[in-house]
Amino acid sequence: MAQSSKNRREKASPRAAQKASGHPAGARARRAAPSQAAAAADAAAPRPDRRRLKGEASRERILDAAVQLFSQRGYAGTGVLEIARRAGIEKAALYWHFGSKEGLLAAVIDRANAEFVERVLKRASSASPEERLDRFVNGLRRLAVEDSHMVRLMLSIAIEHSQVSERSRGAVRRIFERTRRAVEVGFEQALGVKLPDVDLIARLALAYLDEASVRAAIDPEGAEHERFFAHLRRLIVLDVEHQLREAGVAVDPERMPPRK
Repeated sequence: MAQSSKNRREKASPRAAQKASGHPAGARARRAAPSQAAAAADAAAPRPDRRRLKGEASRERILDAAVQLFSQRGYAGTGVLEIARRAGIEKAALYWHFGSKEGLLAAVIDRANAEFVERVLKRASSASPEERLDRFVNGLRRLAVEDSHMVRLMLSIAIEHSQVSERSRGAVRRIFERTRRAVEVGFEQALGVKLPDVDLIARLALAYLDEASVRAAIDPEGAEHERFFAHLRRLIVLDVEHQLREAGVAVDPERMPPRK
């Protein structure tokens, strides 16, 4: 009976537990310390701000809905409630993000500007003369095929002059001016000379983009984008040759984009 009590005391004592395991308690604590530190570090690491991410997603849905509805019905013909319903949000959330319908339109134009620059102008900014022209024209064609609603939105803003603020019209004018400047700089870098009427090339390109986008909406089967933009490319090359000839400027043939 006494021996049994002694055995129970050894099992209950910490020293007996250490003897049984063969490892001191301090060693186990030291081994546990790194895992505890890692857990603390994980807890301290920044967590994704779910509210912010959700807000950004809502903002993008509103912009997508606004682009679709503005391009289909016009700015004046589209109500804030319709946009909110299309985006799947409350009308108050739209005002929280953009302040007003006009603020929403300005944000839509800003996004259109960024997409146009990325899709068309940046891709044509550094290459051989032939590649520059091909990338520029192909960028316009892709815009007409994939995002014709964006171009129709620009047209509706121009048409609804009295319904749209000067701020928004000015934003659209900046898109046109940026295009003109990009064409001017592109040809100057490619040819090594300034063309006297380079702005007419930019206006020609935008006119083709407008027509192709409208045709894509009303007659998709008859749009013939490949043929249409191949014609634009030929016209640009012919006009460049004409302007150089009229100005009496000689250019290294290697720097001229070839006709196709």
